[in-house]
Amino acid sequence: MGLTRRRDSYYVEFPVLDDGKTLRLARGVPGAKLKRWKVGTLNRTTAKDQEAILKTQLLNGTIASEKLAGPMTFKAWAERYLEIPEIKALASYCNHVEKGTCWLVPFFGDTLLTEITPEDVEAYRAQRRLKNGKLPTVATVNQDHAILKQMLYQAVKRGLLVSNPAAKVTMPDPHNERDRVLSGEEEEWERLYAEAAPHMKPILKVAYCPGLCYGEIVNLTWDRVDLKRGIITLTAKDTKARKPRKVPLTPELTGLFRDLYKVRYLGQDRVFLRNGESIRSVRTAFELAKERAKLNDLRFHDLRHCAATNMRRAGADVMTAMAIIGHRSEKMLRRYNSIDEADLKQAASRMNTYLTLAHQEATAQAQNSAI
Repeated sequence: MGLTRRRDSYYVEFPVLDDGKTLRLARGVPGAKLKRWKVGTLNRTTAKDQEAILKTQLLNGTIASEKLAGPMTFKAWAERYLEIPEIKALASYCNHVEKGTCWLVPFFGDTLLTEITPEDVEAYRAQRRLKNGKLPTVATVNQDHAILKQMLYQAVKRGLLVSNPAAKVTMPDPHNERDRVLSGEEEEWERLYAEAAPHMKPILKVAYCPGLCYGEIVNLTWDRVDLKRGIITLTAKDTKARKPRKVPLTPELTGLFRDLYKVRYLGQDRVFLRNGESIRSVRTAFELAKERAKLNDLRFHDLRHCAATNMRRAGADVMTAMAIIGHRSEKMLRRYNSIDEADLKQAASRMNTYLTLAHQEATAQAQNSAI
């Protein structure tokens, strides 16, 4: 019982009784079972705080039972799903709330979980519209689909479903590849950085250099940053791919994090703040910066493309680049890796150098043989 530190997080265990309605703390009570929760942090102080919160919830009987209590509607399950500690710990939790309550529940609402079919999932995809009535992109519908699949997967884990109908419907390729990278010749990065608000500058640097995703940046906490070793250690729950990874820091970035650490706010574990508060969105600040820099076609996620491209240009091998960026396949890395005219000219120059040296060596060998 108590806290246990593992590779990805602290875990907390309590003996509980499940009466079909709620879970209750039951130390020394016959029939009690040990239940484990993933706290979602490697910081012991934060983990102790979460342990105290869980204990209070168990004493007050505010944690819902995990027993199957008859057929459950999608709406009822959605409410329970959003209260699962594992889900609440996700960096994308706000997105799960928004997608679930605004789009999925209105459609599936009173349908019993056991009655949802792959055809229903296809019908949802077909009828999905934006708030203005226009058709959404395939990528937007795929995001809804992915969250629905996760919701039903959690239902399967708890015995509420036998199989996951959302997993039986293929998500089409959105064909949303982009190859926009900042041009060095036009000093686009320098212009963007110069026009950014003070709280945006460090965020832009971390997106542009090691290529962290937006969610990984704004949700980054100090217990993930090792300034002595110059490493950011992301756990599975921190990353979009749900895979832990280590991200090396350049000397410049290490200095940036040291400066941020000196002015951190007590009681705040987030690295990137604005006026002492966690950052909810950088959309407005980023839009203003790119507008002033005259880079209207740029998206925040394009900075990740820049990181992948810059690693290739710096000579990083494919496997190392994949490990840093967090891509699971070479195909994904290639998608983020842009090749422009300057790269082609450099390749031609290297080829010319190689052929020239090879020709000179062959000529020298022929002359030596003649002698």
